[in-house]
Amino acid sequence: MTPELEFSLVSDRMLRRDRILPLPGEIMVEEGERVSPDTVVAQTEFIPGDPYIIDLKSELGTGSMSIEQARETIVVKVGQRVAEGEVVARSDGGLLSRRREASAPVEGVVEYISVSQGRILIREDAQSADPVVVVNVARQLDVWPAMVRMYMRFNEGAEVQQGAVLAASPGVGGMDYAYAPTSGTIERIDAHNGLVYIVRPMQETRLTAYIPGTVEKIIDDSGVTIAGPCKVISGVFGVGGENFGEIIVLGQPGDEFDAQLLGDEVTGRVVVVPGHADGTALARAEELGATGFVTGGLHQIELVDFLGSEISAGFTGEEDIGMTVIITEGFGRLSMSNHLLRILQHFEGQMVSINGRTQVRAGAQRPEMVIPLESLPEDAQRESVKVIEGDPKPGQTVRIISEPYFGQFGTIEEVLPISERYETGAELPSVRISLSDGRKIVVPIANVETFE
Repeated sequence: MTPELEFSLVSDRMLRRDRILPLPGEIMVEEGERVSPDTVVAQTEFIPGDPYIIDLKSELGTGSMSIEQARETIVVKVGQRVAEGEVVARSDGGLLSRRREASAPVEGVVEYISVSQGRILIREDAQSADPVVVVNVARQLDVWPAMVRMYMRFNEGAEVQQGAVLAASPGVGGMDYAYAPTSGTIERIDAHNGLVYIVRPMQETRLTAYIPGTVEKIIDDSGVTIAGPCKVISGVFGVGGENFGEIIVLGQPGDEFDAQLLGDEVTGRVVVVPGHADGTALARAEELGATGFVTGGLHQIELVDFLGSEISAGFTGEEDIGMTVIITEGFGRLSMSNHLLRILQHFEGQMVSINGRTQVRAGAQRPEMVIPLESLPEDAQRESVKVIEGDPKPGQTVRIISEPYFGQFGTIEEVLPISERYETGAELPSVRISLSDGRKIVVPIANVETFE
């Protein structure tokens, strides 16, 4: 990697970030107020929207339904918002049967449609979700209200999951069941009316500033805009969400990092390892309470072992881990660039905000480190380096986002007029690239990102 290219991924600029709640809530700061990464700027409480499955065969009373019949009856599309009671499927019936309709049980969004199973899944809108759900168990079991307690499988105070059998009784054709339409706690069993009251759990969201700076704008009751002079460093790949901590640099470039160098001093800090780290170092750093781990390169299998599952090279950031991991150069035994190492050594002991979220396709997003500055230097870059959308052209700078050259930079020499055939047997539009170390390679266009 050339020094010029390294510098293109480090920019000093006035950084602005919108911090938006999932639902309207309470703003905890005022315009002009100084905030640190851990400052709570907004908070809200809401009921997570449950998924509701509509079984068309049951709702429309058809008994059986072919794929073609399901297609003809469904009148909504995936992604469509529906109101409670809105018709989602309709059977016109025939000469000997009446017209039947299936309605949305809640307000929400159609998340999934299966014509083979005859089912529609609606994700409830959290903003309109009722905190208490009332189930008429007596009517569902067709029993006297006073007999409901006899058939209940849960007592008051018990937690139930959506779909759990609340009660069961012998019916004419077998057992009749009453199911929990949502998850929650049984608050009351009303034997006078045959009703069961389920209180749904509330989820609290406390939104932090993430970056240090000043509250520039209040966005109604939904969030705020934070702004501040920062040094922004883009990595190649990362996992884990937002985190922050003081920078601590351990080890030397080119060395195999010894996990035994990690001690209690890394707790609550972002560990920077210039050399090559492995899965043992990741596991130990997380165990000791490090909030972040930044290194030049990792073998992909080491990262998979650390996560306990396969990773998606197309989109990350939602992993259930306590420590954010950022790779600055690429997969493999790669040391951190000298230029980047000098920057991080200069800021050792200072607070850094990090985010491992990576998206390599449309709307590309890179894992990042954000270091606050007292002020912007005169030659500061005011705009971030952006990935160019559209067809690549000769002379453009690119970074490769697939093995075995993941993370390497180069220059497009030629856009090949004929698709190349690869070992997998696929024929793909390709480009010839001159890497920064002088090698010439041919890779599919889909496996490169072009920088402005």
